[in-house]
Parts: sequence; structure tokens; C-alpha cells
Amino acid sequence: MFFLLSTAAVFGIARGQTFEERVDRYIASFPRHQEFHGVIFAAAGDRVFLQKGYGLADREFNIPHLPDDKFQVGSISKAFTAILILKMAELGGLRLDDTIRRHLPEYPEETGNRITIRHLLSHTSGIPHHVTAYPDYWLRHDKVFHSPRELLELFSRVPLAHEPGERMTYSSPGFYILGAILERVGQKSYAELLREYVFDPLGMKDSAVENNRTVRGRMAQGYMRGIEGLVRAGYEDKSTALAAGDLVTTARDLYLWDKGMRAGKILSPASVALLYKPILPDNIFTMGGPLLALKTADGNKSIRLNRLSGSSTGYVAAMDRIIDADACTIVLSNVQDADVNRIIDDVSDFFARHELGLPIGNPAPPTRTAKPAAAVSPADIELVLGFYGTRGGTISGVVRGGDKLYLMNYSGGGIEPPVLELVAEGSDSFNLGWLTNFKCRFSQDGTSGKSLLSTIARGRTVSTTERIEPADIDVSEFAGAYVSAELQRTFRFSRSGAGLVAEKFLGKEDVRLAALDKDLFGLDRGFILFTRYPDGAVSGFKLMTYATDTYLGSKFVKI
Repeated sequence: MFFLLSTAAVFGIARGQTFEERVDRYIASFPRHQEFHGVIFAAAGDRVFLQKGYGLADREFNIPHLPDDKFQVGSISKAFTAILILKMAELGGLRLDDTIRRHLPEYPEETGNRITIRHLLSHTSGIPHHVTAYPDYWLRHDKVFHSPRELLELFSRVPLAHEPGERMTYSSPGFYILGAILERVGQKSYAELLREYVFDPLGMKDSAVENNRTVRGRMAQGYMRGIEGLVRAGYEDKSTALAAGDLVTTARDLYLWDKGMRAGKILSPASVALLYKPILPDNIFTMGGPLLALKTADGNKSIRLNRLSGSSTGYVAAMDRIIDADACTIVLSNVQDADVNRIIDDVSDFFARHELGLPIGNPAPPTRTAKPAAAVSPADIELVLGFYGTRGGTISGVVRGGDKLYLMNYSGGGIEPPVLELVAEGSDSFNLGWLTNFKCRFSQDGTSGKSLLSTIARGRTVSTTERIEPADIDVSEFAGAYVSAELQRTFRFSRSGAGLVAEKFLGKEDVRLAALDKDLFGLDRGFILFTRYPDGAVSGFKLMTYATDTYLGSKFVKI
């Protein structure tokens, strides 16, 4: 039904710029190092407003994206697993309050008799996320085939983060267990069960479970951001994402799924209500993903929005199901750290505001183009370059990228997206890229003389941090030769006085590194985080600049 659509939207009345033109202009405005590659889709009811590919699906063969390209969609898979569990419950194969051991008797008694299917579905089992349970998970398990039984053995004896049902702890391993339960109950593979109960009834002909073996037509190749542009993403064996992140699909198929769910083609109304019931009081999380209640700007309407998102090695995806408007928007990308959550925020705003007549919150910026910058002298630039924060906490880096300045926030081993261009208003005041409500201001403490970085939102100072002076540490263990896995070139790091210098690093003259924290150094282009072997010896480092993948960076190996 179109009961919330404006008359102009329903009948397609011309009103200046079309939705496609808005999206085209927006996507074209991205800076080159953040350019979008993927598919954008928007529909309301039976009308598809946009289904379009941008950028390249395959860079080796220069193949552009087409609207029906296939992508891995990561944790969006979890919504499908939840639906399949509820379908099995409707058919009498299981109950949500069944324990793990009722269906998997080989599971350890101590936890298997206390954790229920409901706990697993709602992320309240206490089973920790894979990288929390095994910090070396990506290195030792992610790239190796695992049977469901091997996944169970890997995670069934990990200490629980808390008692089952006590609180939420996001857990992909909980969904691995759900996948194993589904296969035991249905006596078929997870892939077959999805095909039988979801894909075929809804006509989702381009959806499947990834197995790293099937050759798929129109499959977008996965990439990540490197030092000199996009590079191939690493390998990930999808057996390690059973029922948690192994779905391959298209934007069109996700739309068919959205329509089918609204039409009640898979689950009963009672099961749908349970799927979208908050897991905890006053919480947006449900078994079917986050469910937000948004008010229109005039306060007259409340709109429910089911936001789904996920990522895999080389892919990232987001989907907004605008439930009360019978509408959806979808963004799929084959670049690992593409900022799809920000993109879908803006695309959904364009769609809701201009096509559905539902203005919610502040209007999205029409482009990602930063305002023209004021002139800043080289001396003033040198004054603001550097690192601000506290050792052991989030560290903000003001770094160079060509002739521009960028703000990068480092925390927990990676960069917190997005990386934003600093656009000068004056010698000490900068706008944060396209975020029109945020600014940065640099000053000096009148007592200590230390440089300060203040973040200002809508005219109010929300945080102020001091510039970090390089730590006085012994850097001798970091000296040596390092090979870039991406560039296949060797670079030498050496001691210089009490500090560390990267000699002729990445086409520049010698670059001095500032010690910021344990194994963490800063340079004028970003951050370097040294890595270690199990015996403690330095194994290499990852370089994180304004242009590289925000979490993985670019890898260097010590010779």
C-alpha cells in the first residue's frame, strides 16, 4: 500500500531534479580515494525508482557494474537465518526455548543445557564474537575450511562473556550454532533449506549461499583500499560464516525478499511480530535486526525503519526497509570499507524526503564535495599537523594527503570511519568535510603551552584534547627492512638519535615517526601499527593512511 506516499510520488509528478539525478550527483561528488563502486536500489510498493550500477565490478577486465550484479552481503545473512528458524518453529521442528543440546547432543553439557535457541537468535547467549574469543581468528581460522562440527568444537568451550539471557553480546558464533541446528532439524544443508523455504517461494533466483567453489555469473569481484588505489581483497573461506555471513544476492532479490515479508509469504503474522519484537526493553535490536522508530519533521507520523548491514572480505552492504511506507533502499559495494552506512543514510533521506514525502531529521547533503578552503600558510599547516588525545585511548591524527589535510581517529587497532578532509575556514579553524554541523579548532593552552584540538558541534565544544608528544622509548627493535606486500618493494627503518626514521618512504624523503603508544607510531600521512610474532619479535606493521582500508590498512613484513 502507498498510504504514506505523497500524491506527487505516487503519480510521478515532475518536481525538478529526479531521484536518479540526485543520487548520480551525490555519487559523482565523492573524492577519488573514496569513489563508490557498487549498486544502488530504491523502490516503493511495486515501483522501482532506481536500480543502477556505479563504478567497476571487475577491475582486471574493466567491467562496469550492472544493476543485477551479485554481492556477498555479510551479516544481512543473519536476518535470513532468523526467518528460517521461525519457519522451522512454525513447522514443529523446534521451539525457541529448546536448548542447544536438545538438537546437538554432542555440545558440552555445562553450557549446552543452559543456552537456548532464543538466546542464540537474540545475541544474549553470552558466546563471544569470533575475534573476541580468538584474537588470531583471521589468521588461523578465517581462511581454512571448517565443517559445522568443527565450528562447534571451536566455540563451544570458549568461556561465556556473561550468563545466558543476562544482556546482549553480538555473536556470529551463535549463528554458526543456529546453522548447525537447522541442518540437524531439517536434515538438509543450510543452503538447501534457504532455497526451499525462502528463495524459491519469493522468486529469488540470484541468491545462494557462498561456498568458494561455485562459479557465479555476474559476481562482483571484491576489493579493498590500498596505498595506490584499490587492490584485491584477501581470501575468506565462507564455511567459517555458516548462517551468519555467507549469503550472496542481488539488490533486486533483496527487494523481492522485502516484498515477500510484507505480503506474509514466508512467516505467519505472529512470527513476524516476534521477529521484530525488541530483544531488551527500550532497545532497537530485534531478531530481525535493528528497528528504529523515526518521527517526521512535523511530528505527525512515526516511521519504522529496519536497518540491515553487513560486510565480508571485499564487500559491504546496507539495506533500509522503510516498513510503514512499503519502501526500501539498498546499497551494495564491492569495496571492503566503502562507507555504505553513511551512503544509505543519505540515499534513504533523498528517497523518503523527495519521493515519499517523509522528511525525517536534517536533510542529507546533496554532495560529498567539501566547501572551498581558505588559504592556510605552510607555517600554519605545520602547527596543526600532529596527533591529539591520550595514550591508550582514541588518538586523532591531523595528517597530509597530497595537498589536503585529513582527520583520522585511531582506536582499537584501526581507524574509526569516516576519514574526513579538514577544510580551512582560517588559520586555526576547519570544517570537517561535508559534515556541515561540525568543525575543528586549534589553540594553545595558556598555562602549559600545549597545542589543543577542539571538536565543535553546532557551535558547542564537545571535546578538547592535547597534542601528544613523542614517547621516549627504545626504538631499536623496530629498525630494519620491511617489504610492502602490496608494492613488493623494500623500505628501511633506522634509528636517528632517540627516534625512528623511515628512509625514502613511499616516494618521499626520510620520514620521522613519532612514538604514540605501544607499537603505535605516527607519521605525516597517518599511523603505523607494528605487529608481532607469538614470541614477541616484531613481524611487520600495517600502514593506515587517509586512503587505505580503515581496519586492515596496508601490510608490510619485516625481513
